[in-house]
Parts: sequence; structure tokens; C-alpha cells
Amino acid sequence: MDSLDYHQIKGYCREALEISDEYGVHDGLTYLIGEKFCPLVVALKQTESKVKYLYHPDDKNPANDGLSQNDPSVRKSYLLTVENTYQKSLERLEDLKHLRSDFILEIKEAFEPSDIQDFLESYPRLGFKDKKQPFWEQALEEGDADSLEYEDILSEVDDIFMVEEIKKYFL
Repeated sequence: MDSLDYHQIKGYCREALEISDEYGVHDGLTYLIGEKFCPLVVALKQTESKVKYLYHPDDKNPANDGLSQNDPSVRKSYLLTVENTYQKSLERLEDLKHLRSDFILEIKEAFEPSDIQDFLESYPRLGFKDKKQPFWEQALEEGDADSLEYEDILSEVDDIFMVEEIKKYFL
């Protein structure tokens, strides 16, 4: 995600349009949103969580409890490290938000709003993780619903939540 830039985003959009021409809009958007945009959204959410964890204005971080009673130099070193990490995380958060905005604009420019809406409302499988086929297709092929794996079900649920998050940006 660190190497992603505006030109690469435009390249992904061109590739998605080529895929759409050859295989259909759904496949093009699966590539663009499901495989390329989702990792950015995940990285952004992780960085937001890290910033929230590091930022404790009332200094009630449980990790600080033991430090406050120990050597003041250790506590000061710890706080400086946290502050440095916090600052870097804030900068990364801003960069990722910028990339997200650029990506959304390019996707909206490349694809019709109705195509994006239809895609997202179909609750597609997202290809940003190494996944197997949807669990309901596995069950149909195998003829045994009991063979569904716990991870497959969680993966499906993960995708539903991710699609709901992405809908906020496009719909």
C-alpha cells in the first residue's frame, strides 16, 4: 500500500475497464474495488485504529500504569517513542485518506454510478484476501452444507461488512 500513487490508481482503472470490456462490468469492478481498492480501505481502518490506540489525552493508557511508578527516564523514553509513532501514524493516515479520495474519484470517473451501485448491492465476494470460492457454491458442489468451514463463513461476513463500508463512499 505504501507504493500506491495516483498514476497507479489510474492504471488500475484502465485495467478494470479492459476487464469490463472483455468479461463484463461486474468482473471489472471486482478487480478494481474488490482487489485494488479494498486493501487501501483496510490499511486506512488499521491506521485509524492505531492512531486511536496511541492517542490518550487523559494519559490513562493501561500500558502507562507500570511506567508511572518506575524510573522517570524510562517513562519519558516510552512517551517519546509513542509520540513519534503517533506522529508517523497521523501522517500515514492523512496520506491514506488522500489516496482513498483520489481512488474514489477515479472509480467514479471510470464507471457509471449505476454500475457501481449494482455491483455493491449484489454484495460481491471481494478478492483482496486470499479466499476460496463463496461458501454457498462450495456447499452446492459438495452437496453437504455441513462441510462449510468456519473461516469461509467469517470471510463472507467480513466481505458484507466491507461492502457496507465501501457503499458509504459511493452511494
